[in-house]
Amino acid sequence: MGNNIINIAYCTDSNYLEHVSVSIQSIILNNLVEKLQFHVFLYNVPEKDIEKLKKTSQLITVHKIEQADVEKYQHDFSTKHISNSTFIRLMVPKLLSNKVHRLLYLDADILCFANISSILDINIDNYICAAGNDSNSNKPNPNLTRLKLNTSFYFNAGVLYINIPNWVTFNIEEQTNEILFENKSLKYADQDALNITLQNRVLLIDSKWNYLFTWMTAKQKETFFYNKHNLPYFIHFTGPRKMWYQEHEGLAQTLYDFYKHFTPWSNMPLKSYKDKMRTVDYRVYAIDFFKKGSILKGIDHYIKYLIKKVTK
Repeated sequence: MGNNIINIAYCTDSNYLEHVSVSIQSIILNNLVEKLQFHVFLYNVPEKDIEKLKKTSQLITVHKIEQADVEKYQHDFSTKHISNSTFIRLMVPKLLSNKVHRLLYLDADILCFANISSILDINIDNYICAAGNDSNSNKPNPNLTRLKLNTSFYFNAGVLYINIPNWVTFNIEEQTNEILFENKSLKYADQDALNITLQNRVLLIDSKWNYLFTWMTAKQKETFFYNKHNLPYFIHFTGPRKMWYQEHEGLAQTLYDFYKHFTPWSNMPLKSYKDKMRTVDYRVYAIDFFKKGSILKGIDHYIKYLIKKVTK
């Protein structure tokens, strides 16, 4: 493929298919004149859903991952909300190695807000990949100490600009899998493992390439998007309380709905977060209700939080 094509990859099962479609449309609508190619690696997805995804855009190439390959990633990790798709990304560079030299990997919970053509100007010839910092604080990231990393930063693995030949040459997939098998209690699973494997071989890039939603205050989440000139290339909607759940109203959800309108899922209502509620969510909801003046709802959620915490 030509050097001016931006190759972008996602990994997903049927649970995140809609969100991948929305993410892709957010990129297309902000890059109408760029040459884009999307590679979506799927597992456990019915054929009818695959066809639905393809209707998002003719720029999508679907790659099916066999069940046998999926099963080798099924670890007993302590971080339960992480799916197998986060591990399957490790094999993606090798699967594309005959076709693509530079690859932009994205998590499904990412929306694009600007033209991304300048990704092609980032020189990673002497690196395995480029990634953004996981922290926007000036203080040393505690993950550096926790993992005993001999490097200056801990990166977030939701956006990786990958030098595929170097990734394959240095056996990153095999090395990272080895770390995952040996350390099943890693706090951030594959992200931790990649930080160990890739230390001192990653180019740190501007946080605009992977701006974490959790960096924003509640007020910023409602005003941040209005300043067009300061908008990042990608906003990464980190954390379990995603904007695509109906309970999480706000500007982020409105923007998600806008891009969703251009997908085959446009007529599907947002799903509820109720059956995914964790103990900490009840406390967060309680605080939000108190701030909004919904005292009774706040008390109700805080009582539920206390009961769940005691009976945990």
